[in-house]
Amino acid sequence: MSENRTDGTPRSPRGNGRALLSLLHGGQTIRSAPSGCQLYMLLDTARDPRVYARLIELGDAVRARSLYQGDIGESLAHVSPYLLSLQDDKPESRWFAEAGFGQSWGLFITTPIGFDELRRHLRKFNVVYREDRVPLVFRFYDPRVLRQFLPTCTADELHRFFGPVESFLTETEAADALVRFTLRGDELVQTRLPVPV
Repeated sequence: MSENRTDGTPRSPRGNGRALLSLLHGGQTIRSAPSGCQLYMLLDTARDPRVYARLIELGDAVRARSLYQGDIGESLAHVSPYLLSLQDDKPESRWFAEAGFGQSWGLFITTPIGFDELRRHLRKFNVVYREDRVPLVFRFYDPRVLRQFLPTCTADELHRFFGPVESFLTETEAADALVRFTLRGDELVQTRLPVPV
């Protein structure tokens, strides 16, 4: 069970959320990305009820929107994936990265495109189809799923999935590092970025 710090943010049971934020905003993640890249977090509200509760509590203080919409989006709002603009100068948005590190609350994305365009791109992957055309929900926003999925993709699948995304970043299973996934031509590159304890 996680403890709370004096600022009310749950302490990650297996990692250092503040060191993660330093790495994301000031370290190798953004500096190694092309100029103009923005940082986003793709949240999995099904992982912990605190994620959705905090989104509702913060309201317009953060820029976040579900990847689901319409009737399905309304009925599944509490367990939907949410795209969140992760800004260093917004402690409200930083809370999710800090509190969720080590708990598989989501993954990080760097991209030069804006919020709405990124959301449109990611929505393409909400549902996938089996060979017999049966639709399935694809939980690519779960870092445990993405870590397993990307290395199995063909070059065409990687290009389709990445699209305008410069990098996807997931916590490791041990929550001691981030794995940064990028494309170099047709090759998937995985870089381990240790998170100081």
